[in-house]
Formats: sequence, C-alpha cells, structure tokens
Amino acid sequence: MSQLKIGTAQVDYTPRIGLPLMGNFRDDYSSRGVHDPLYAKAMVVENKAGEKVALAAMDICMVGRDDVSFMREQVCRATGIPPARILIAATHTHAAPSILGFGNLPVSPAKDSRKLIFKAAGAITLAHKNRKPANLRIGYSKENRLSFNRRLACRDGKTHMNWEKLDPGFVIRPHGGIDPQVIALSIGERQKAKALAVNFGLHPAILAGDNWLYSADYPGYLAEALRKMSGGSLSTLFFNGCCGNVNHLDYADPLQGRGYQMTQRVGYMLAAAVQEALVQSLAIKGDVIAVGSERLAVRRLKISEKQKKWSEDVLRKARGKKNKGQVDGLPDEFYAAVYLDMSRKQNEDDRIEIMAIRIGDLGIVGLPGEIFCEFGLEIKKLSPAKHTIVIEQANDAIGYIPTRISFKQGGYEPSTGSTHYEPGAGERMTAAAIQQLKKLF
Repeated sequence: MSQLKIGTAQVDYTPRIGLPLMGNFRDDYSSRGVHDPLYAKAMVVENKAGEKVALAAMDICMVGRDDVSFMREQVCRATGIPPARILIAATHTHAAPSILGFGNLPVSPAKDSRKLIFKAAGAITLAHKNRKPANLRIGYSKENRLSFNRRLACRDGKTHMNWEKLDPGFVIRPHGGIDPQVIALSIGERQKAKALAVNFGLHPAILAGDNWLYSADYPGYLAEALRKMSGGSLSTLFFNGCCGNVNHLDYADPLQGRGYQMTQRVGYMLAAAVQEALVQSLAIKGDVIAVGSERLAVRRLKISEKQKKWSEDVLRKARGKKNKGQVDGLPDEFYAAVYLDMSRKQNEDDRIEIMAIRIGDLGIVGLPGEIFCEFGLEIKKLSPAKHTIVIEQANDAIGYIPTRISFKQGGYEPSTGSTHYEPGAGERMTAAAIQQLKKLF
C-alpha cells in the first residue's frame, strides 16, 4: 500500500471573450472566441506524517508574484497548506488572457483577472479534497524532433532568431542545444493512472500574434491525446521545462509553421513520448515531503539617460498612432515603455523566489521567468536527487533569464527589456536551486 495520499483536480476557468491576449504585439488584442478551454490543474501530495505539498499548472502566459501570493493565501485558508508549500506555474500559452501588466501591453480588468485566478486557485482546493492513497511513478523518454534552439549564429557575425525566415546557407549553427527529455509522473495504480504530470521544455508559442482564440496551445492537444489513449477521463498537468531559448521552428524547413495543425502535431507526438516513458516507469521511493526556498537578491540592469530620452521620444511619436501587429518579436514602443519602468526600479535589487520540493526520491525545482535550457540541464545534472524535474515560469514572471555568454552573442532574449537583470543572474539562480536540493536531500 502506498504511503502517499494524492489528490488531483482540474478547473475550467475559461473567461469571457474579449479580454486581451498576452504574449505578442498586436494591433487588436481582444480575444474573439474559444478554440479549446483554459484549465487550472493541480495535485496535492500528503505523506503518512500529514505533511503536504501542492503543485498547480495554469493555462496562462504569465502569472506574477502578487497573483501567486493571492492564490496561495486562498488555498491556505481553504486547506491549511502553508503558502510556502504551494507551487503555481504558468504553461506559458500565448493564447490566454493577460493578467500581468508588462510594458505597454494591455492587461485584463482587475475584476476579470481576480475572478480568473480565484477560480484557478480552486483547482488546488479541490485536489486537496480528492486525496486518496495512490502510487507515484516516474518515467523518461526523449523527443528531439519538436524543439529547436532559436538563437542562430549567422554569417553576418550577428545572432538572428529562427523566426526571421533566414536562408539556411546564411546560418552557421544554433548558439546552443535543447533539452529533449520527456518526464512523466503517473498518479494512481500502475496499470491505470488517474492523472499525469508531464515536464518538457518547449515554448507553447506555436499560436502567436495571428491567433485570437483562447487555447492551451500544444499542452491542450497533449492532454487530449493522452485522454484518448487512456480511454477515459485522464487529467494531464503540463509543467514547462527550461525553454527560454527553445521553440518549435526549424529554420531549415520553410514548411514548418504555426497554427492549430502544428499545435496538434506537437501535442500528439509528445503524447507518444509520454506513453513510451510510462512503459518503463519506476516507483518513487520514500515518502519524505520537504520544501525549501530562497529569496535570491539579483541586480537589475541600469537604464541610461540616453535610453530614457530615446524611450520618451519613441512613446511621444507613437501617441495616437495605430499599432501594427507582428507575429514574433516586439517593437520599439514596447521596449520604450519597459525601459521607463525599469529605470524607476533600477537602484533596488529584486528578490526572486527559488523553490525546491522533495517528494521521496524526487526533487522538483521551481524557477520564475523564461529560463535558458542550459540552466535546466545543469540543475538536473548536479542534482543529488535520484529524479529531478525543473519547472520554469513558477511562482512569478520575471522575463528572460539568459546565460552569461548570450549577452556577448546578442539577440532577442539578452537585450535590455527582454531581460531585466545583470549577466550572471541565471548562473546564480541555478546555483541556488542546486543548493536547495542539497539541503533537502
């Protein structure tokens, strides 16, 4: 008999149509319909001693620290689970409402955002009520046909992004690799899981600025495929791995693009890899539940007087003009607004949450922001746990976290405004995560 009690739940929190979508620069942000529902999915794990931990995945682009704090407090009042033992991650779909103000991008009205996150928090409360004795197993496989490092070293000596439709002969090589590992946690009986948690590092941004329908992106199709394969009502929680520099675009394949056909392709292929992982799964051993966290101080990038003046000029010239949407990247008006916001806080260190969880011989790391895949690989390599899962966009949204070398290479992610912190922040976050795991194990 398992020493663990595990509860799972999912809540459809698809909001009203018309809220602004987040993740791309558009001439019209208002959602126009629902392609597939947006869910909050949760699992609560309790050991024999009554110690508990909760994890939740939201079909949302970003969730900020204030909303995470609100959700944690709601769950704590309803269940008694301490806020510090609750991890809340965004799947990072670009086809969900904006609930976080960022630059000059629009944000949903406060009453809509609060209603949305209140409903999402209910998934954790419901999962807590559903606790029953259950087994927890983990399996691994690899899928290297879906992910591509999007930062490309090119013959002009610059770093270009793989969405720029480059001539393959112009590209020398990608600036890095990917993390092809697929991790599947099964909850329930060995032959009949009642829920799964999947960890894989790939931007759910297949649906971009040319889509106006609510959608979970490929994690929605992943859940659909696994549900069909199980022949029942299997629930799948998707926790994104470190993929700040990884997307689905192959620069050498002009036929590979976006849209719902591509999201289905990625979701269904990933589901096949999950099934492969489950076939060779291992039982999680032990029932120790422990949580560690650190508020790591990181230095913010400084905005010069020249950059502030440029920002003011750009915003003045853009006033009253109609935006021209773009599928990828962000225009000067966005960066101008971000620069001015950054300048107001630049002399104060930020304190970001690094979270680590132990469940038996499984270690789970939660990192805020869009983390370069190299950091996730390093954490898994140096982790003292037998099994390790790394989750990005957890408990906050702090922008891109690039490697130190990428600042010298240039490109989208390490540019000021895409990232907010001085070089080395990612390396320090990685070291802090590994240290937390060492304390727990």
